[in-house]
Amino acid sequence: MRLMKRLLAVVLGAVLLCPMTAYAARSQEALELYKAVEAKNQNMTDMNAFYDFKMKMTGSLLENEGISPIDMRLEMNMKMNHMQDPSQLRYMAYCRMTIPDSEPITYSMYYLDGYTYMDMPGQKIKYPMAMGDMMNQAMASSKAFEVPEDLAGDFNLWDEGENKVIGYTINDARMNEYMQMVLGSTGLTGMLDGLDMKLRNIRGEYVVNPAGDCIKMRLKMDMDMTMQGRPSV
Repeated sequence: MRLMKRLLAVVLGAVLLCPMTAYAARSQEALELYKAVEAKNQNMTDMNAFYDFKMKMTGSLLENEGISPIDMRLEMNMKMNHMQDPSQLRYMAYCRMTIPDSEPITYSMYYLDGYTYMDMPGQKIKYPMAMGDMMNQAMASSKAFEVPEDLAGDFNLWDEGENKVIGYTINDARMNEYMQMVLGSTGLTGMLDGLDMKLRNIRGEYVVNPAGDCIKMRLKMDMDMTMQGRPSV
């Protein structure tokens, strides 16, 4: 369970940081639409998002706990509320974890008043997590640091029913450099102690309704994690 808690903290950290860094568009139409959405998003209080992570975990921490290297997929449908006031931050997520040759595990979790609650098959879990602090730091990083101009690219625009979708990719090397810089400067590197994490194949989408509101964010990425250390006793 300690591994699950740490994994969740790392995933949520990536979730909070990535959407705030992808800002540039290459096509004029996508750029103009994004700027309009960006202006509205400055005051966005709620977010509806879908995340799809393909993860590979290795390292001595797993070996010392008798766990073989893990390949897994984690899908999350998440809703966040009160994003402009991290002290009141709420979220609820429905998740599916898939490991090869095993049945998928579905579970739900929500965050309230500094605690994350997980409802998994056969058990309910409650543990502290400073999501408000993480959100504060993520918001500060988006304002305090200059995002590399070559971070995002391959922008395109298409219709999805009555909505428009802005699609983009993020440069792997530049994103990993930027993430380390932001985490190191905002005091969040503690969640990476003993962990080497690399993000790859990052693809995102913004779904925009006819009124110009971003009604959903989608983010897919591969995560390679090497976890070093010994199990706690």
